[in-house]
Amino acid sequence: MAMNLRFGHNNMPHCIIEYSAPLAAQIDINELTQSVHQGALASELFEPSAVKSRAYASQSCQVGLLADGSFIHITLKIMPGRTDEQKKHLTQMVYRQISELTLDVSSLTMEVLELDSAHYFKRLSQ
Repeated sequence: MAMNLRFGHNNMPHCIIEYSAPLAAQIDINELTQSVHQGALASELFEPSAVKSRAYASQSCQVGLLADGSFIHITLKIMPGRTDEQKKHLTQMVYRQISELTLDVSSLTMEVLELDSAHYFKRLSQ
């Protein structure tokens, strides 16, 4: 399913991965970050140089009734202007990439958030 906009819409995204810290002993967080990044690229919705991905460990968490439950939550922050179908396509492409990893987690969630362009600032190095 080609969704290519030939980029536009101020590009982006910021791919932010939050995960329960003990997961770092079970999975390669760099590989997870690369997979999320590749999924965003595979969506063909963004200029490759505009995709930014990072991961943060949560030292303390609880998942449902599991005090030691593990989680991965992926937030994909984009500028406004994409359709619901394009946002769904983005999550599907990211999921396709990360599903190739062996992820034994209690909870895996993902969301697409639109940034308010009036309140977003970006400075590029020359």
